Amino acid sequence: MALLTSILSACSNSIGNPTANEIIKENEDADIFQWNDGLVYINASKIERTQELELIKGELLGEITRQTSNRWLFKDGAAVQLPVGTKIYKTNDDDTYNLIIEWEEEEIVYEVLLEG
Repeated sequence: MALLTSILSACSNSIGNPTANEIIKENEDADIFQWNDGLVYINASKIERTQELELIKGELLGEITRQTSNRWLFKDGAAVQLPVGTKIYKTNDDDTYNLIIEWEEEEIVYEVLLEG
């Protein structure tokens, strides 16, 4: 939770949604990936309000295509910690605010980082 607060604070001076470039500049080990035309998603497994949503895995959207902490090479499909080939799924709430990844037989919810 402290990591998420730190990342959100670092991005609060920018206009628009936080970018991978801004987040990686502050923390090159951030557990993030980029999807949906530049939206950045962060591991939300320790965020209580996300856990309360009881999300389940839906339709397969794609997979991680690049693992990098180079903020200049970050684009849709790139992740800092998730390995190439990690599957990305929609959730049962059918929005793009939360996505589920499947990694090492575990499902983990990632939440989009939005301004505000």
